[in-house]
Formats: sequence, C-alpha cells, structure tokens
Amino acid sequence: MPFWLISADVGREEASTLSRRILGRAAAREAAAPDLPLPFDARCVLTTRPDIGLRSCFAPAARWIWPPERDGEGARRILIRPAEGRVVIRQGERRIALKAREAAALALGADAEFVLAQQGRIDVIELDSVLLPPSADKDAGLMRVIPRANPGLQALSHYGALLLRGLLPLNSFALQALAKAHVHALVDAALSDREIAAPAASTDRRAGRLAAIKADIEARLERRDLGVEMIATLHGVSARAVQKLFESEGRTFSDYVLERRLDRAWHRLVTADGGGLTISAVAFEVGFGDLSYFNRCFRKRFSCQPSQVKAQAVGGEVGA
Repeated sequence: MPFWLISADVGREEASTLSRRILGRAAAREAAAPDLPLPFDARCVLTTRPDIGLRSCFAPAARWIWPPERDGEGARRILIRPAEGRVVIRQGERRIALKAREAAALALGADAEFVLAQQGRIDVIELDSVLLPPSADKDAGLMRVIPRANPGLQALSHYGALLLRGLLPLNSFALQALAKAHVHALVDAALSDREIAAPAASTDRRAGRLAAIKADIEARLERRDLGVEMIATLHGVSARAVQKLFESEGRTFSDYVLERRLDRAWHRLVTADGGGLTISAVAFEVGFGDLSYFNRCFRKRFSCQPSQVKAQAVGGEVGA
C-alpha cells in the first residue's frame, strides 16, 4: 500500500493535501524523527509498505550529500531519476548531469553530491545486493546517463508508479518478492541497453508515444485534475498533439479517460477487496468528483447501475 514518510515540520493538513493531490486519497503515514532525515532532506517521501526499495522524494533540498554506505558486501547501489528539472551528481572526480526523466545508477562507496536546479521530485530505487543485476555491479554501468527514451527505463518508471500508487497490491510475500524481482530486472534492462536505437518510422513513434501517454494516464486516473494539459506538459508536447493521437483512434482524450475510469470502477465493484466500499467511495477513488455524473456514465457504458453490479458480485453472479 502507499505509505508516506513525513518530515517532522510538515503539518497534518499539508500532508493530507499532498496525499490527495498525488494519490487522490489519504494514505498511511508516519512522521520522521528529527535525527533521521529523509533522503535529499525531502519534506515527504512516498514509498510502499511492505518496503521494496522504491522512493519518491518530494520538495528535496537544492543541495544534498549522500554519505557513503556499505552493506557488508561492498557499497550499496541506488538508481536516481529526477521527475522534473535537472540534477548534477558529483562523486569523486566524476560528474554527470541528468535532465528530467533521465536516470543514473551509482554506488554509495563515497560521498555523492546532488545539486538540483529545480525543487520537484526525485525518484530513488535502493537496489538489493541479492537481486543486483550484473550490469549494475560493473563500474561501466555506474554514473552514466540513462536517456529518458530507454525502453527499460520507461517500463521501470511506469511499473514503479503503479506500485507506489497501490494499483498493484502487494498483499502476500510471494507478490512482494515478485514485484521486487521485476523492479531489478527492469533496472538491469535499463542499464544493459547502451545501443543507440535506430530511427523509428513515424507510425511507430506515434504508437510508442500514445502507449506512453496511456500508461501515464493509467497511473494518474484517480487524480481529479487529470487533463490533457497535464499530460501534454509531462510529455513536452502541445495539448493539440495529444488530442490528435487519440483522434487517430476515433475518440478524444476525455473519452479515453472516462472509459478507463469506468473500467476501473467496474473492477473495484466486482473484486473482493472492493466489495466493502460504498458506491461513492469507488467513484471518488477512480477520479470522479460528482456521484450523479458517475452513475449516469456507468449506466450508459454498462447498461446497469453500479449498485446492481455490486449486488450481483456479492451474490457471486459476476466474476472479477
């Protein structure tokens, strides 16, 4: 489940506001002890419980030094990815600069200095030495820029977002181990792919961009402020360019978002973990701000009321 680590100087109201803005709902949280600063001196960190090494650090300090750490088997490895702005990383004589949504892996065997050009969000993966991919254990794979277009990094970013938002439940030890293995396999893929990709045909580029946009929509469905401008800004294109991608499928951006929200609502109503939720709770959880509008759209899409679907699921007539 999503879990907030909150700096001691962040009030409950500010923490709740942030949680609802990022997740669309409140999440479990705990205050950080004054002598246990959060990574990057962030005001808050989104992680998971159980902990599988994923961190999203919000409002990080403009300059921060990660002291050297060792886990008994050599220096621990991490992967860093700024979601916004630019980050300069210095470690010894080596220096790299990361733009938004680029990444790099590094070993924490020596002080690592991070200088941020913009306070936004820093994503961190603390790598498990047992699951450490071979490519991450070689100096050649460390302190090198992984471009944002790297397929492994893109898959890792979307998979991590789903885990951090609680959309992929980790409610058993087997699922936790599987998720952690998937994360490390994707890190390996990102570090191993060093070849410059051949230019893609325009149709392939459009399909790839649309797939990436849909993945970002999926990770943000619960946000009521989700809109075409938000997604366009995230991908560095115009809102019109995003609309044209969906028009190529014969629908609009809003049509797609509505369809995905309704599909997720149906799933929540018919699954066991959603059975205890009220209709309004499901509606708000998937991004609707008006219950009447949700009911109208649901009935138009599925030709029945949400309450009927929930009642049938409870009676065992609808499968998950």
